Amino acid sequence: MSDSNTNPGFFDLVGNVRAMRRLEPDPVPDELLEKVLEAGVQAPSGMNLQPWAFVVMRDPEAKRWFANHYRRAMQTRFGALFEIDDADTSPLARQARAVRYQVEHMHETPVLLFVCGERDWPFKVAEEDRVGLAPPNYGAVYPCVQNILLACRAVGLGAALTTMHQVFEEALHERLGIPDTYGVVVTIPIGFPKGRFGPVRRRPAASVTYHERWGATPDATRESVARKE
Repeated sequence: MSDSNTNPGFFDLVGNVRAMRRLEPDPVPDELLEKVLEAGVQAPSGMNLQPWAFVVMRDPEAKRWFANHYRRAMQTRFGALFEIDDADTSPLARQARAVRYQVEHMHETPVLLFVCGERDWPFKVAEEDRVGLAPPNYGAVYPCVQNILLACRAVGLGAALTTMHQVFEEALHERLGIPDTYGVVVTIPIGFPKGRFGPVRRRPAASVTYHERWGATPDATRESVARKE
């Protein structure tokens, strides 16, 4: 197979998109944000329905409102984060301090991006069970979210998605005037990073990949196929 259609730059990029929670307060230029959002809407979706919409929050008062609600939500769900010993150098403690920094400085984030999705009942929910509001179409919206995260990295912006807005989503809908036909899928704080980008550390795909059935390794699968032949 020819390698003429491969793009090594892409594979370098996806291995370099780490969550950046420490952000500079400097403004994000409109043209950069527009470029990021344009990348988002290039994502595929079933029947090309494109069920996403964005709310961009830059207003200082609105960001303070969100930050206060976000802090309370984090304290009720992850109170231990605020008790991490600063002398603890373990990876978990370092991650916890990064999250705590984000919580404490959320109001300084240049851009808070709310990625919304049209509500759509999952196929498994029978018609008679479809009571109340359907959830957003997460499966269709998350490819858009990933495009946004990749695009942020490509233009030098830091980002890290969060879903803690779910704790106060009703108030968020009212504050932003989001119609009931949409739900907020993720919140993405965006800005220029304080730290440096760097390679992510992940388990190799081979360690979490099974063949033909759960738990089956490639060697075991080949042996099984050989016996059948």
